[in-house]
Amino acid sequence: MKILKWLGKGLLGFVLLIAVLVGALMLVPNYSQTIDVDFTRHLQALDAGAEPAEQTFFSVEGEGRVIIDGLAEGDSIGLTLNGAPVPLGAPAQGRIEAPVTLLADNAVTVVMNGNEASQPTLRVKQWQTITHHVAGRIHFNTNVSDFEAARLFYRQLGFTSESGFPDANTLSMARAMGIYEPTEYDGSQGGEAGGYLLHGKIMGLEEFGTGSIDLIEYTIPRNDEPPYANTNHIGMARAAMVTTDLDGDYGRMTAMGVEFLSAPVTRGDGQRFAIFKDLDGTFYDLVEQEGETKPDALTQITHLGSLVFNVSDYERSAAWYRMMGYELDYALPAEDTPEVAAAMGFEGHEGPIKMRGAVLKQVRDGSIMDLVQWIDPYDPSAPYPVPINHIGIARTALMSTNIEADVAMLEAQGVELVSPLTPCCSGDDASSYIIAFYDPDGTIVELASFPLVSKIFTVMSWFD
Repeated sequence: MKILKWLGKGLLGFVLLIAVLVGALMLVPNYSQTIDVDFTRHLQALDAGAEPAEQTFFSVEGEGRVIIDGLAEGDSIGLTLNGAPVPLGAPAQGRIEAPVTLLADNAVTVVMNGNEASQPTLRVKQWQTITHHVAGRIHFNTNVSDFEAARLFYRQLGFTSESGFPDANTLSMARAMGIYEPTEYDGSQGGEAGGYLLHGKIMGLEEFGTGSIDLIEYTIPRNDEPPYANTNHIGMARAAMVTTDLDGDYGRMTAMGVEFLSAPVTRGDGQRFAIFKDLDGTFYDLVEQEGETKPDALTQITHLGSLVFNVSDYERSAAWYRMMGYELDYALPAEDTPEVAAAMGFEGHEGPIKMRGAVLKQVRDGSIMDLVQWIDPYDPSAPYPVPINHIGIARTALMSTNIEADVAMLEAQGVELVSPLTPCCSGDDASSYIIAFYDPDGTIVELASFPLVSKIFTVMSWFD
């Protein structure tokens, strides 16, 4: 009896300790960062041979500026904003910049005369002070056509840690995935009829904090279209896996039957890499980083690295992702060799490949993204549309420590949402929330909030 009483007291003490710790965590203030962002509110290519046409755009009421770049000698510009002509001075080195007053909804008309060979651009910009609560990247989602085959493929690369989630869910969760019309799902496997049916796991390496992939096969609704065929397609075209033994892993993975675009090569900035495809053809960069090797490991992949976002305008997107806490880390090479072009799938491309881009780092968790505007070769194809069931890297999820405030901030900046804020992931009474939305090119990004995890993220930031 004494032993039972002692055990009972010990268990009660443990429960009370956990309760106190959880209570203390819930009192922790949310992580936040206040920054100034220079948003591009409107971007327009100008053409001397085109008839003037009114274009509309969103902004926040207040001061802004118009910038016209790339003017050639003899070009003349007339600009009307919200029914009033904008005084434009003489260009200096092909550029004009003028202050303007912006409304919430704006209309602009440009009349251009002059050299029809010139290709200037009109950009309307506006500084805003915003506060965000984005604490880093949770995972990115790779959709596959056969989950069990894909699961085995990723496990062979070392992604042997798994956690699950419901195969079916509420209609509101279906809308959060961009499934706006009821599907043929009958509800027999859980969730609500008319929603989705899928199967997946969050796949990670054994070591905690090395990144994870949300691996999903959609059954209802199903989309068997292949992933992006080109590494420069606008959207999340590929992601990086970091290895301490690139040549060894290239050999091991080739022996497994993994398809690489080329043997390892070196970029202009010294980065060695090789691009491979998963079973569905989704692209991954295998990049080399110095570090220890593990003799008994399946591969020497140590963590997930950069998620590559191809964009149509680097300047606009760099400001937009700054709103998510991503700051400039270092610039990528503006040009690279035919050897690198071939390694990226551009076999036969004449001359160097050209781009404008940089690696951006998230200020809280240090996760990175490559933000790349391709100049040559350029693929203008749009990113995957909703629903978010297309095979390939369809979305990424970021952690918010105050998702209601972040949604209000996004709406104030005119960001288009896929759906309202949605309880996740066990029904309408869930304590967690997600929301998906579009970046300036239509690539889908998601914010998620898990209250206890969010508090832990915040506490961790105090020790950085």
